[in-house]
Amino acid sequence: MHPYDSLREKLVQPFVLLGFVVSATLALSTFALLAQIEERAVLRTLHAELESFRNRRAQNPDAAPANASLLRGHFLPAENLASIKPLPPGEEQVEIRTLGDTDFSILVADVGGRPFALLYDRSYIKSNLEQVALLLLIATGTMTLLSFSVGYRLSRRVVRPIVRLLDDVSTKASQPAPADGRIGFSAQDYPQDEIGRLVRELDRFALRLYSFLQRESCFAADVSHELRTPVTVILGATEVLAELPGLPDGVRQRIAIIQRQASRMAQILEAMLLLGREDGPDHDPACSIAEVIDEAVADCLPSLAGRPVRIELELQAHPILAAERSLAYVVVSNLVRNACAYTKEGLIRVSLFDDALEVADTGVGIPGERFPELMQRHAKGEGSSGHGLGLSIVARVCDRLGWRFSVDSAAGCGTRVTMRFAAAAAG
Repeated sequence: MHPYDSLREKLVQPFVLLGFVVSATLALSTFALLAQIEERAVLRTLHAELESFRNRRAQNPDAAPANASLLRGHFLPAENLASIKPLPPGEEQVEIRTLGDTDFSILVADVGGRPFALLYDRSYIKSNLEQVALLLLIATGTMTLLSFSVGYRLSRRVVRPIVRLLDDVSTKASQPAPADGRIGFSAQDYPQDEIGRLVRELDRFALRLYSFLQRESCFAADVSHELRTPVTVILGATEVLAELPGLPDGVRQRIAIIQRQASRMAQILEAMLLLGREDGPDHDPACSIAEVIDEAVADCLPSLAGRPVRIELELQAHPILAAERSLAYVVVSNLVRNACAYTKEGLIRVSLFDDALEVADTGVGIPGERFPELMQRHAKGEGSSGHGLGLSIVARVCDRLGWRFSVDSAAGCGTRVTMRFAAAAAG
């Protein structure tokens, strides 16, 4: 069975069906026409012999009826023709009957006022029609096979450039992008027809798509590179400031916040750079998701200042995940920050298990009609001051890491977000 609907089969089937229908129709028409011609010939023979016998009887009352292998006559009633009933004078009737093991065309009439039956042996006609039927059946089969052959050859010729194009696309899709940016197709290898035009349009589309991906990749790399230096400078400055003696506690708290946010920015920049890359990491990544949770919760605590909201951690396990720490931090921090943003009072519980992370809050919840657009870019909740990118970034990271993301919520009833990991390494 093909993994897809074969275009070649779709081209061959109409040819075979057309050949069979046309040949079968011609065969049936020919057989019906020959059978009708045979019947008319039998009727003409019977009537001609009847008139001939009447003329002979008129000239010679003792003239005998025909008595040949195909045609013979009998006056009725006759011992071997008891099933044939005489007709009133002046009437004629032709019918087909089986007498013994033989089929006959029987003309019943009167000759000289006496009931008379003229029998025509149909064995020869039956044999001829059977032979004609066999020949027509063979011709129908031959025409069907010929249609299949023609359709198969034509389909190969039509599909060959499509198969070549499919192979080219599959090969290019499985290979990394070349350094020189030449990812197009060679239109000279394809015929100058609709297929060739399709290849040229695909070539244009591939070049535009490659240019777009190059711009996006360069943008992510350039931004990450250009911002990494000032972030590093900020981190270094805050470390130096934190070591200065005699600083008031309020100042030290501000320095700690700056240091934490700069560290968070560094991880987000690294995560964005990883998301912008098509290939995976060149090493074996691993991170402690429990440490990532502690860091993300610590970063979000200042946003809860002045609100009756508390965060509880329920770390039932400490799995080590095969994921970049920066990517894991982006996921966890977005989930916790969303819970903090939409919870005015109550509790935010962050639970960690061997194979899952759960963030539950007592916030405003999410209406059911908003679920289809949760992961779309710029989809914001009511009263949100953000740009609606958090969950779309989470969805991209989960897709890259193979994690499963689910939301259970209702308006006014809080929200529970569950993140199931692809795999957890023992540690």
